[in-house]
Amino acid sequence: MEAAFPGAIADPRGCLAFDHFSTLSPPDIPSETTIAALLGELRLVYGIGRRYAAQLREDGYASISELCSHPRWEGAARALLEEWGAPPDLGAVCRSLDRWLPSADPLHLRSLGLAQRETFLFFDLETLGLSGAPMFLSAIGRFAEGGFLIRQYLAPSLGSELSILERMEAEIRDTSVLVSYNGKSFDWTILKERFAYYGIPIPDTPIHVDLLHHARRAFGAKAPDCHLSTIEEHVLGVERTNDLPSAEVPNYYTAYLETGNAAYLVPIVNHSRQDLSSLVVLLARLLRADTDA
Repeated sequence: MEAAFPGAIADPRGCLAFDHFSTLSPPDIPSETTIAALLGELRLVYGIGRRYAAQLREDGYASISELCSHPRWEGAARALLEEWGAPPDLGAVCRSLDRWLPSADPLHLRSLGLAQRETFLFFDLETLGLSGAPMFLSAIGRFAEGGFLIRQYLAPSLGSELSILERMEAEIRDTSVLVSYNGKSFDWTILKERFAYYGIPIPDTPIHVDLLHHARRAFGAKAPDCHLSTIEEHVLGVERTNDLPSAEVPNYYTAYLETGNAAYLVPIVNHSRQDLSSLVVLLARLLRADTDA
């Protein structure tokens, strides 16, 4: 194990932790343009749908702030701005977005301009299967000074899963925005199941941005499917060499358990690390595409 992962730190409860630092930069999401985009979406005001929003713009009301002088919508507009606060609170804004806009609406991404980049937590899990299967690897990524720090927690045995979950609970408790790919349907669901299995209190759910929804909206016509590896190839220009297919990950970990040969773990760890790096590139690409549109 030491030869396969030099520099890995053993947690007293059993998992291994190792870091990888890259020069990936946080996406540029100016808070000023974020606030302007939010205020320009009139549908976030209670009672205003697409038809009313179009009519209000024709009448010269271009922002929620301007509706504060409208004879009909003044009360609802003022109530919304009061709910958001000044400057707008990301949690309050996201509750409005979730209430009135589809999950793939670009404003869900643009709203990230209200959060400090250091509070983003990119995450990805590897398990032995679907619902109820043990988790043996988690990867998290945070922006740090000068780049992007990926930390991976690996279970050298299935008995070390609890150690990984404890680490993940602490990481999530210290973040405000989760970023994943298909995480709402898979990773976050699995994580909550495993927390419950071990009796670990489930952390308050942070704001969760699932980039799969946005990739499907923005690039679905440019790629044969929306698997992350496909989006990498057709949109991001990322070419994986000697990559382990996702479907083979459980088989490789099972082979490691049966043989004790840590060489089976190396391609799993590399695959997971690339997944996380690609999320940073994809987030920046999506933001650029939405801004240019």
